[in-house]
Amino acid sequence: MTLPWRKLRAGAGAAAIALPAGAAGQIQSEDEDKYRPIRWPLVRRLLAALAPFKKRYIAGVLLGLGFVLLDMQGPQFIKAIIDYGDGYARHLIPGVTVSAACRHVAAIVALWTAVFAVSVVLQRFSLLILTRAGESVQFNYRRRLFEQLQRLSMSYYDRTKLGRIISRCTTDIASMREANVWGIWQVVANVMIMFVAAIYMLRENVRLFLAIFWLGPVLYVLTRMYHRRAATAYQISREGWTRVSSNLAENITGTRVVMAFHRQDMNLNVFNRLQDANTLNNMAVARLNGVYQPLLEVIRFCGRVTILLYGGYMVAMDQLGGRGVGSVVATYQYWDWFMSPVITLGAFYNTLMMAMAGAERVFGLLDMEPEVRDEPDAKPLPALQGHVRVEEVTFGYNPQRPVLHEIDFEAHPGQMIALVGPTGSGKSSIISLIARFYQPQQGRVLVDGHDIRHATGDSLHKQMGLVLQSNYLFSGTVMENIRYARPGAGEQQVIAAAKAISSYDAILSLARGFDTDVGERGASMSQGQRQLICFTRAFLADPRIFILDEATSAVDTATELLVQQSLEKLLAGRTTFIVAHRLSTIMRADLILVIDAGRIIERGTHRQLVAAGGKYAHLYEQFIHQSPDA
Repeated sequence: MTLPWRKLRAGAGAAAIALPAGAAGQIQSEDEDKYRPIRWPLVRRLLAALAPFKKRYIAGVLLGLGFVLLDMQGPQFIKAIIDYGDGYARHLIPGVTVSAACRHVAAIVALWTAVFAVSVVLQRFSLLILTRAGESVQFNYRRRLFEQLQRLSMSYYDRTKLGRIISRCTTDIASMREANVWGIWQVVANVMIMFVAAIYMLRENVRLFLAIFWLGPVLYVLTRMYHRRAATAYQISREGWTRVSSNLAENITGTRVVMAFHRQDMNLNVFNRLQDANTLNNMAVARLNGVYQPLLEVIRFCGRVTILLYGGYMVAMDQLGGRGVGSVVATYQYWDWFMSPVITLGAFYNTLMMAMAGAERVFGLLDMEPEVRDEPDAKPLPALQGHVRVEEVTFGYNPQRPVLHEIDFEAHPGQMIALVGPTGSGKSSIISLIARFYQPQQGRVLVDGHDIRHATGDSLHKQMGLVLQSNYLFSGTVMENIRYARPGAGEQQVIAAAKAISSYDAILSLARGFDTDVGERGASMSQGQRQLICFTRAFLADPRIFILDEATSAVDTATELLVQQSLEKLLAGRTTFIVAHRLSTIMRADLILVIDAGRIIERGTHRQLVAAGGKYAHLYEQFIHQSPDA
């Protein structure tokens, strides 16, 4: 039989929904396992996450079982009332007055009420304890995911879409909540309910029990068939939702570009197609449940009818063996008690499938090892002087396709090294290697004679400052963003740093000066203001190695001149690497490296390279024509 979700799986792919160029990548699975049923190793990992809170789970489950056992006595009280009333009506209980009979029934009801009251109290504490335990597990998952995201290398963020990362930390974690809070309780309590209900039915009337016993194997076969199919369907459904959320996050992040190129309608079409595929996957799950759940109700109905027909026959033929009508009523109710867990577990299995699909993604992220990480015997770097040596480095984001070839140069403390070249030539890749965001396939990077591959990353990054073309500002004030580099810095230290880098007056001119709220991602600041804040933040960190990657390309001319005026003071005593398209930023560099196609094709000072008449001289000539007053 061809299953409907087999078709949907293909239909969710890029080719099947005919996405426009560039959109296909939005729905490709990244770092994902192929769809497969639930695996017990995954179940064991989920249970291991509950282990630190096992005392809470045990207490919650025991209190809950007490509640269930007390609640299951209801049919016994009903049976006692019915049988006593039936015996009294047929004068099988001699010498009992009406008032005495009423008092007897009232006593049964009073006892039932007391049992019910105790069960409600147990239920309340069970709910509180289990919820507390489950939320603690959820908290640990979120903490571990956040820690892992801080550990992962830059390569992970380069190849993984923002929406997919957010989905791991939100919807995938949320899908695990019900299983973490109620999973153990659902399994233990419902199995116990079925077992106790079966015992009660067997005790009440063996013949009635055997009359419905044949429905047990039918339930088992039906449930097994459903579970096999549901596993795959729910994994596909989760992946479809991840694609939708990833596309949504990407469009929100790139709103300015979307508007600038008038892509609203086209992007809406892509989003709707992803939604259509997601809806079809969800409908496949719904069709599956739409068969399974009604069949369970059919089986429940068959059992009820069997009990009533056969039980009525035995009552009419007086074949109850000394038991009253209440025995048939109790059996009827215990059959409902028996079937309710089956239906509940069927619904819970849906939740469990969602949790398993989410857990597979979450554990996949938690198991991911950073491509750049400290070696077991890595040692912290001492206080650096800033001597950097790049030795015969070859590097490629895909090792089979190098983007840098035999890069070799040296920077002495206090020197400014400029990297010049066309877009895509490899300038930023060199910077990333010096910052140890990546590691070369061949060659090495030395800092003060120490191979940074063998040093701890913290000790390197604490002595390194980085300012990018599009630096990130966190929600908060200007003061808080500058302090991000040194959380313990006082207000006067921040102000002194701003004055030293000549950003003080520009910051003071803001609406509330250093207390101005920058907005989400610095939205309330201009490009130039954001860059000045980032410069100040990097300067406050007092790094020995300073990296400026296209750091002035986003600022206006007046702001750029302001920054250039303070560069000598800013970079004094620091080894500085500058990547810039504007040659005015790097004319005073001690060494200029001209990069083309991943190779250093020229090196020297500004005057030397202009005199050589090569690639740099051509770039400088273009710069002069474009900026005659430079």
